[in-house]
Formats: sequence, structure tokens, C-alpha cells
Amino acid sequence: MALRFMDSFDHYATGDLAEKWTSNAGGHTISAGTGRRGTAGLKGGGGLFKTLDNQATWIIGFAFRPKGAFSGPSTIIRLRDTGVAQIDLSLNTNGTLSILRAGSVALTGGSSTLSLSIDVYYYIEWKVTIADSIAASSCVVRVDGVDWITVATGQDTQQTTNAFANELAIVNGPTQAADFDDLYVLDGTGSAPHNNFLGDCRVDALLPNGDGSNSAWTLSTGSTHSTLVDETAPNDDTDYITTSTAAARDSHNFANTPTMTSPTVYGIQHCISARKDDAGTRQIKSLLKSGATTVTGGTTYALASTYTYYQQIYAQDPNTAAAWTTTAIDALEAGVENQ
Repeated sequence: MALRFMDSFDHYATGDLAEKWTSNAGGHTISAGTGRRGTAGLKGGGGLFKTLDNQATWIIGFAFRPKGAFSGPSTIIRLRDTGVAQIDLSLNTNGTLSILRAGSVALTGGSSTLSLSIDVYYYIEWKVTIADSIAASSCVVRVDGVDWITVATGQDTQQTTNAFANELAIVNGPTQAADFDDLYVLDGTGSAPHNNFLGDCRVDALLPNGDGSNSAWTLSTGSTHSTLVDETAPNDDTDYITTSTAAARDSHNFANTPTMTSPTVYGIQHCISARKDDAGTRQIKSLLKSGATTVTGGTTYALASTYTYYQQIYAQDPNTAAAWTTTAIDALEAGVENQ
């Protein structure tokens, strides 16, 4: 499977949710200090939606902490087909978990016997294939590395006429308050290690802390490029870098990864907050320099007139064509190339 999206909830504010996600239907907030390591987390309370593409299989992992008292039942995560619910992962009033087609249809083998506890963080992973009759082990929920739900072979996880989902929704609340952190999303393509549960993962946000080897963009103020793009939450037009020159590049050094013991790195996601300031098409690409190798990400992004996050996944180190190491991440540069 391919790594498609991740979120630490640490590098932007509540007002920016609809810039990184497709839309925020209200109620979800970025909350300081509620993450698993004292950093920010997402506080549930409405509908937060991410448009993806048509894929039959998805794997979603996230840290989850129910708050208050159990109420509901309450959907935690929903996979949709263009706005229509295909399949839900739900929390019941006794703390157990259930898989429900279209948010209401129970499936054989689709409920856990084990229960969550209030005010405890768990790492929940959900692998599901959308189909009228699923194969064995095609819909599984794992909590802290243990399988809690395995939906029976032949069950129907497909509500619409399409055997895929193309939207991810965090819809927890308002019936059940909860915190979220350390989210990853895989789709049904690719190869190991992105072809099954990744296990309990942490997602760390690293911010620019120095100028790199490319400094061709114009500064809104001052003489240091990185200080104009290093905010914990984007400050939009307060300070920025800009260019109208084709192929102009600007790259930056980043803070080091946190100290960890022999970590496995599954990929990095470069996030760029940008907008265009004139009529016509304006495009950028993610720029990454690792060791002696400089690459531009595979996606060319056509900029909107309002600030939006553009995200490029690098599952492997382009300098080695192998898994990332923290040493390589600590030495990389990332930035933008105008198209």
C-alpha cells in the first residue's frame, strides 16, 4: 500500500483545518497540550473531511482518547463515496467498538468484546476493503497491536454502487468527546512496509530553522528566508517568500527529529502553505534535497487564491531509494520550486 496522508496536528491552528483538510464542518479544534506527548492534538466535535481518490482498500491509524463519559453510539471514523457513507468505525456506549455499513448496518464479527476506557489514549488501526462480499481478513480493527475486530468473510462493506471510498471523515462528536493524534492513512497500492498495519506510530512536525542551498525567492522583509516560513501556525501575509520567476527554488534546513531508540521511519510529508496573488494559473512543486540528490515532488500544484496546504509524500529517501533514517531527515532540505 502507499502512504497517502499523515497529521500530527502540531503545525497549524483551528482556523487552518480547512486548509490542510478538505473541509471542517464545525466543532473540531486544534487543542494545545492534548496530544500524546504534550503537543497539540485534534479535539473531536463535528465532521472533518479529507478528499482522497477512488481506492477499494484503506488503512487508517490514529491515537484516540475518549473523554467525559461514554455516550452514543458515536461514529469515530467514516469512509465515504463522494459524500455517502460506505463504512463506519463506531464507539458504543459500553466502550466497545463496532464496524457499521452506512453507519447503521451491523456486520457479522463486526463488534469487539474488549472495551476502551475513558481518558486513556489508545492507538487504533483499521484496515477495510469496500466490497459487496469481502475476502477473509479484509476488515480488521487493531488496538495497541491486538486484533479487536475481524469482520466475517463474505460480509458486505459496500453501501453505494461503487466498490471504493474516496473520502476520509473524522466525525467523532458531538455525542462523544475525544482527542485524536498521530494519524496515518495508507491506500491499497504499493508494497511493504506500506501494505499492512504500521503499528503504533508517532507523527512529528519539523519546522524550518535555517536557510538551505537554494534562496532564489524574494523576501517580504528582512534577509533570512527560513524565518519567513517557520511559524508553528502559518501567519499568511504577515511575512512570506514570493516569486514570479519560472524554476526559481527556495529551500530550508529543519529542526532535528526527536531523540528515539532505533525508530522505523515510514515516510515524510512535506507541507507547503501557499497561495497565488494574481490572475492566471500559478503552479509550484515540492523541492527536497537529501545528500547529493535534489528532487521535485511528483505533483504539480495549481495554487488557489487563498492559502491552502499542499502536501507531498516521500515514502523513501531519494538519495538512497531506501527507507528514511533520522540521520538523513536531520540533514535534508525542503522547499519549493516555481513552475
